[in-house]
Amino acid sequence: MTRSYHFGDFRLDPATRELHRGDAPVPVPPRAFDCIVYLVEHRERAVGRDELIAAVWGKADISDGLLAQTVLAMRRAFDDTGKEQSHVRTVVRFGYHWVAPTSVVEDAPTAPVATIPDAVVAPASATPASVMPARSPSVDIARHPARSMRLVVAIALFAALLAVAAVLGLRHEKSRTTAVSPDAAAHAAIALVLPVDVVAGEGSEWIRLGLMDHVATRLRAAGLPVVPSDNVVVLTDAAHRASGGADAAALAVAAGANVVIEARAERDEQNWHVRLHTQLGRTPPVDGNGASTNVLLAAQIAADDLARHLGFAPVAGAAPAVDRSGLDALLQEAEAAILNDRLDDARALLARAPAAQRDQPEVRLRLAQIDYQAGKFDAAESAFAALVQSVSIEQDRVLHARALSNLGVIAAMRNNTTVAAKRFDEAIALLRGQNAPDALGKALNGRANVAGALDQVDLALQAFAEARVAFESSGNLLALALIDSNLAALDMRRERYAEAIPVFRRAADRFATFGVHAAELNALMGVAELQLALLEPAAALTLEPRLRDLTAQVADPARHRNGEMTRLTVLVANGREQGVKEQLATLLAAAERDNDPVAQARGHALAARLALEHGDAHAAGIDAARAIEHFAAADDAREFARAYMLRIEALLAESDASAASRVAEELSTFAARAGSAAARLYADLAQARTSASPDAAATWYARAIGEADSLRIPLDLREVATAYAQWLIGRGETARASAQAERIAGFASRDFDSALLQVRIHQALGEEALWRSALARAQALAGDRPLPAALAVAPIPR
Repeated sequence: MTRSYHFGDFRLDPATRELHRGDAPVPVPPRAFDCIVYLVEHRERAVGRDELIAAVWGKADISDGLLAQTVLAMRRAFDDTGKEQSHVRTVVRFGYHWVAPTSVVEDAPTAPVATIPDAVVAPASATPASVMPARSPSVDIARHPARSMRLVVAIALFAALLAVAAVLGLRHEKSRTTAVSPDAAAHAAIALVLPVDVVAGEGSEWIRLGLMDHVATRLRAAGLPVVPSDNVVVLTDAAHRASGGADAAALAVAAGANVVIEARAERDEQNWHVRLHTQLGRTPPVDGNGASTNVLLAAQIAADDLARHLGFAPVAGAAPAVDRSGLDALLQEAEAAILNDRLDDARALLARAPAAQRDQPEVRLRLAQIDYQAGKFDAAESAFAALVQSVSIEQDRVLHARALSNLGVIAAMRNNTTVAAKRFDEAIALLRGQNAPDALGKALNGRANVAGALDQVDLALQAFAEARVAFESSGNLLALALIDSNLAALDMRRERYAEAIPVFRRAADRFATFGVHAAELNALMGVAELQLALLEPAAALTLEPRLRDLTAQVADPARHRNGEMTRLTVLVANGREQGVKEQLATLLAAAERDNDPVAQARGHALAARLALEHGDAHAAGIDAARAIEHFAAADDAREFARAYMLRIEALLAESDASAASRVAEELSTFAARAGSAAARLYADLAQARTSASPDAAATWYARAIGEADSLRIPLDLREVATAYAQWLIGRGETARASAQAERIAGFASRDFDSALLQVRIHQALGEEALWRSALARAQALAGDRPLPAALAVAPIPR
């Protein structure tokens, strides 16, 4: 006997892995289904988080984010919410408890179904790192020229997500009306189809990748999850460049697949013969064979044959209303060119097709997408808009939605968030329930990024969670890495720096596996900048060699400069200043030549900081003023405010208090307009530094230190505590100064400026032994940086 569980309108069948609401099946991601079953079967008690992870994933190193996404998918299956918790209740600091009233029904045994073995376990050496790529893939990460580093990550990755597999997704999502069979739902399998080994003459080069994608499309239509073709191309290309060959086990691990399918196409005098073979993931191996005068039909026959042997039901073979063989061949050949990073060839191929084919919506969408990927945004926008107008929802719901989603991306890139949100919302509404997970995931990711830009955090997190579920169901690990980068960028925006670092690292590791150098660089830049803000310069320094390698491999000059700016900032933060000034001058000259405001703002701010450190206040003032000028375009409130502070410190060092006061007022005006807590903190600090009244200065310092305590960013706290303590020392209030220095004493073992403040305090207090100890610690952290001469004078004992 088998057992099913009934609760409300739902029926849960663990044996067949089905959840029904009434007579309608409810789609549930595999891990979420496993969690539901485990919680239901242990409903008499609360299940601990670690117990649930061990039972479902079989290991303990699952992130809280992944578990939270899985719980969200569970609750969504029942239309439950985190507030109501009518089915799955969160037990705070412990785990989860199934609370829905549940009855058990004993059923007759079901017939056995075919199964696919567990995921292939690669040899210990076959980790994703073993297929480290050597080039960026055909899909680049678009750059927004008017954003500084802290925002360029979110904007760039957001713009790229629609480009990643955007064209390839169309055909396999045309099978959206195909229902997944119960047997197929039981298979916890994700397949990877390798590029086709072609034995043929000239003119068939496109078959290697075009036929690969065609086979993947057909298997996906039968209900077998298949790794997106662009993911496969990037991985196999990286493997060939790294080691001269692609190891199937390593590819499976990197792509998250557990079945690897190799393909061969050969032509004799009459027919094409296509053979598919499960190289990994099935014992004994399974074959699928097909023959036809048309290579696409031969591949379709072979894919259907393989699907049957794997226990899946191929799409019903009803004849199409019109002959699509010529159109399908054209589309696959164009897709092969796109996969090979030959956008011009793909455009030319489609442009010279017969008019009847060029007018087909699929061809028009591909042409628009090619324009988008080539950076021709005006042409792409016009083409997408024309598709929305000419292809009705009734004619092709998914294609209409994809065009809307593309329009949403372009609107977001142009900072038109209102239009972008509207387009994404329209696309999402059309794609729900259409079995088009990649298209839905892209629209949800776009909507999440727009919501994050508008500080609609809950909406952004919800959309990211849904996008993750969609991409997990389609096996698109590259898109999941982009989701991680976008989530980390959102955490940066929310000033949750510690939480953002591991998410950025996870994304960077996945990008490294896929060879997406630009995206990996963006993620690691985020990690380095966050570590510097957390006053962990040595940790950031460990990334410097990889940042150097990545910037050398990125072709886009602006992105190259941005990576180099981060790398130089890391070196300076660690006192490794030899050669930095010369490198910085070269970067700034290039940034000025190319009118790159982001690089100019960052570069002049770093130059001002170096000049102040070495006692050249005049040069520091000039560079700080130029940084302010360009930060107005770069739009990063904290760094903009810190550039103002550099200008103020330079003016004070030159004894120009009136000019410093005027700059402080400018900063206060900016902070009020920006609405940024960080900008407001530095504006208050600027008022304290420039106030002529001791009482007023004390009030401003107290206000700034309170804001720094509230924001809890170590960099901000160090800046305010250092200025406040030095002001108190100057007034002879050493006890109060000591209290301020104590706020950052914990950073003194790793941060040079924090260590210097401890030297000042012990010197002011006359504590010679402690002063010597603090001085030695500061000297150890100094590197090439000079220590203020006054701090080398032994204190007078008190």
